[in-house]
Amino acid sequence: MRSASRGTEIRRLVIFTVVGTINTVACYALFALLVHTCAWHYHPALAADYGFGIVLGYVLHRGSTFADRTHLRRAFSKYTVTLVATFAANFVLLDAIVRSAMLEPLAAQAVAMLAVTLGSYLVQKHWVFRSGVAPSPAHLKFPERMPSAGTDHETRRTA
Repeated sequence: MRSASRGTEIRRLVIFTVVGTINTVACYALFALLVHTCAWHYHPALAADYGFGIVLGYVLHRGSTFADRTHLRRAFSKYTVTLVATFAANFVLLDAIVRSAMLEPLAAQAVAMLAVTLGSYLVQKHWVFRSGVAPSPAHLKFPERMPSAGTDHETRRTA
């Protein structure tokens, strides 16, 4: 890997980590609120957590982590498929940890989230936000303002 490409990828990974942390904290707070305050079972709480996280995560990652990627086709659909698969893995792992009495649901969810995050990043990088345009370090930065929910850039074309 060339030095510029390596630097770009390191920046992307740092941004993914920061954005992912923001999304994870928001979703985990929702999960905790639903389980402890609203007395939901951890299964529907996890489903609500992921539903919220799909929308928030896509908007955040599309506007920052993968903002340099253009000519995307069906990125939101691919992102949703990725997060549904991540949800399934998270669900199975969370359930296994809780049923085995290793941890209570909040601690078990923290472990399960960490376990599925790397796979999610790799799928997002290589499939969801893949484009034919080489990344540019200038594009790999936090945006000054986030794009609105209706702004996707999927249809943007270059001349």
